[in-house]
Amino acid sequence: MGDTGTPQTAQEWAELQQAADYEQALADGAIPGPEPGPACPDCGLAGDIHPTYYRCWIRLEPEDPEPLAAHTVPPRQRWSLDPNGTAWNSQDDEPHPAQTCRISHHIVCPRAERPDLVLWLTARTAANEACAALLPPQLRMQGDAA
Repeated sequence: MGDTGTPQTAQEWAELQQAADYEQALADGAIPGPEPGPACPDCGLAGDIHPTYYRCWIRLEPEDPEPLAAHTVPPRQRWSLDPNGTAWNSQDDEPHPAQTCRISHHIVCPRAERPDLVLWLTARTAANEACAALLPPQLRMQGDAA
């Protein structure tokens, strides 16, 4: 890096971009490293694993019988899939009225710590808690005694 901390070479710019992508991926709930299995390591529920443009993975909630209307999902929680299966987060972009989206499992996992949730996320988390309680004992994770 130059004296001002600004990248000076293409390699330094690439490293800066990779670091920024990694930070964004973690903030979005993406999973670094090799492709993870579909089961959440915290609660044992399965999700749909998709690559992201951050070179990480995201575990999305399975599609409901009714797709989620994107305008009902908080900003930075709206995930879409490209035709090639790559997931991307629309961040703060305002969705079109008829647009649908997916949500990541980490914001509704009944066992994960997360920020304060809006009411619809609380209801979804409670539904996941009920589903996790129905899993066979050998599939329950994190010392769940239920």
